[in-house]
Amino acid sequence: MSENRRIFLKNVATGVLSGAAVLPRRNLHALPDGNATGAHALSIRRFGATGYDKTNEATAVNGRPVYPSAMRNFSLNSCVRTTLWIVTCLCGFGAVPALAAQPPLATISVQTKSLGRQIPKDFVGFSLEVSTAGQGLQSFAEGGKAASRRAEYSLGSTGAPNHGFFQFMRNLGPGILRLGGNSQDNTCWNPSPAPHPDRCQGALSAADFRLYSAAAKASDWRLIVGLNLKQNSSQWALNEVLQGIAKEVKPEQVLGLEIGNEPDLFGPPSRLKTYSPADHVKEFLAHIHALQTNPTTAQYPVIGPATCCRWRNARDLATFMDGVGPANLKLVTVHEYPTTTCNDHKVTVAQLLAADLMTRFNDEARTWVAAARERKLPIAVAETNSASCGGMPGVSNAFASALWGLDWLFSNAEDGFANVNFHISYRPGGSSYNPVDTYGGAGQQYENIAQPLYYAMYLFAHSASGEHFLPAETQTTANVRAYATTGCATCAVNVVIINKDATASGRVRVHLGTRAGSGKLLLLKAPDLNSPSSAVTYGGGQFDSNGRIAAPHTTQVKANAHGDYEFVLPHAVAALLIIPRHAAR
Repeated sequence: MSENRRIFLKNVATGVLSGAAVLPRRNLHALPDGNATGAHALSIRRFGATGYDKTNEATAVNGRPVYPSAMRNFSLNSCVRTTLWIVTCLCGFGAVPALAAQPPLATISVQTKSLGRQIPKDFVGFSLEVSTAGQGLQSFAEGGKAASRRAEYSLGSTGAPNHGFFQFMRNLGPGILRLGGNSQDNTCWNPSPAPHPDRCQGALSAADFRLYSAAAKASDWRLIVGLNLKQNSSQWALNEVLQGIAKEVKPEQVLGLEIGNEPDLFGPPSRLKTYSPADHVKEFLAHIHALQTNPTTAQYPVIGPATCCRWRNARDLATFMDGVGPANLKLVTVHEYPTTTCNDHKVTVAQLLAADLMTRFNDEARTWVAAARERKLPIAVAETNSASCGGMPGVSNAFASALWGLDWLFSNAEDGFANVNFHISYRPGGSSYNPVDTYGGAGQQYENIAQPLYYAMYLFAHSASGEHFLPAETQTTANVRAYATTGCATCAVNVVIINKDATASGRVRVHLGTRAGSGKLLLLKAPDLNSPSSAVTYGGGQFDSNGRIAAPHTTQVKANAHGDYEFVLPHAVAALLIIPRHAAR
C-alpha cells in the first residue's frame, strides 16, 4: 500500500472513531430497519452494534398491547450509504476493530442466580387535581395561542370522557390514579354547609365522582380520592363520602381516601402558625373515627399523611403513624419534587440530571421507607414530578425529563416504595411537567400529547412493573445508570441503560452470569436533551392523540465469544436490552 493511501485511510478511520462528520457515532445505532446489506451490517457489528432486522412484531414488549400508527420510517440518505461503504472498506484493513480496543463507555454486570425485590404491578401512576378549581384552567393560554386550543381536564367530563387519556392509562398496565393536589383542600362537596364556605374556590359534584369511577373502570386502575382537611370538620367530610363518593365510586375501586394534602404547609388563616404534627394527628384521628362509625364509609380505607416538606422525615412520619395507629392506615403517602421553580427559581438540564440529585434523595428516602416498614406499612410517593410549582419550561417538558423520570422510577422502586404517581396540574400559563397534556376544542374532541416523561413511564411499565430486580453493577466514568429486572428464574432479563450524559457515547458491554440467546435492543431517544416531545421516539414510533403507538422496532444483539452483549450507545438516550434466558443455538 502506498504511503499516501495509508495516510488517507488513517485520516478517515480517525474521523470515524472520533465521531466526526465522516460517520457520527450516534448514527451507528440510528440506522433504520432493513437498509443495510449483509456487508454493511457486518461492518457495523465490528463497532459493537449489530444492524437492524426488518421484523415489525405484532406484540408489544413483555406482552403489553401496542397499536398501529401512522408513523413513518426514515430511510438512509446517500451520504450515510457512502459512509457505510467507506466503513466496509476499512474493515478489510483492520481499522474498525480499533473501537473495540477502546474502554467501554459502560460495563454492566448482571447476576441472575437470585431474584431481588419484586416491583408492584401497579407501581406507575398519575396524580391529578380533584378538579380544575383554583388551578387556573379557564385562563390557560399556551404561548398566546387562540382559545380554540385550550387546556382541558385530563379525564374530560362526565358527558364527554377523555377516552384517549384512558388509553394512556391502560398502556401502563395496572396503576393508581390519585385525585388530590392543591385543589383537594380548596374545593368543596356541598359548599353551603361547609364550616368555611368562603374558602371553597370550587365545588365537587356527583358528576365528578362519576367521572373518577369511569376512569377506574376504563383503565382497570384503582383510585386515591382526596378529602378536604383544611375545613377541619370530620362530620362534613363524612357527608361527602356518604352522600357523594359512596354513591358513585365502588369501594373496590378505591385504594384509599387521602385526608388532606400537604398539611405540613398549613398555616393562617386555616391553622395557627404553631400547627404541629401532633395537632395534625388529632384532626386525622377525628376523621378516621367519623368514617369508621358508619358501615358504608367504613368500607373505604384511609391513607396519609401526604406530607411534602417540614414533616416529611422519619421522625415526624413515625409521629403520624404511631399517633394514628398503623391498623387504621392502608398506606403511608409522601410527596417529593427534587427541584423547584417556586419563587422564580430556575432549574437547568444539568441540575435535573446530576448524579448527586438522585443520591441525596435515595439517602433520605430510605429512612422514610424504613420507618414505614418497622410498622409493617407500605409507603408510596403519591405525588411527584421534576420541579414543584409546575415544572421548568424547556427542562421539565424536554427529553431530559424522560431520562430523569426513568431513573427516578427505578430509584424509587429500589428504595422500596409501593408506587409513584406523576402529577398533572392546571396552572395559569400551563404546567411544564405534565406527562400528558390535554387540549380541547369544538365538540370536545380532545387532543392528548404524550410528553417525554410519559415515554419514560411507558418504558418502565414494559420493562419493570411486576418484575423482580436483579443485582446489576455498572462500571463507568460517564453519567450512566443501569438496572436489570426479570419476571422469574427462567424469564427473559431486561437491562435498562440510561445515558444521562450530554456528550459521552460509545460501546456498552452487558455481561450476564449465565449463557443466553440473542437479545433485542430498543431505544428511547431524541436528537438531544433539550428536544421537545415531537422529536422523541420509542422504538422508532410516537404516541398519537388516542394513546396508541406502533410495535417498536428492535435490533438483534448477539452474544460475543465471551457471552457478553455489546452495542454502541449514543449520548442522551435510554436503551432496553431484552435477553431471553435460554442457551444460544
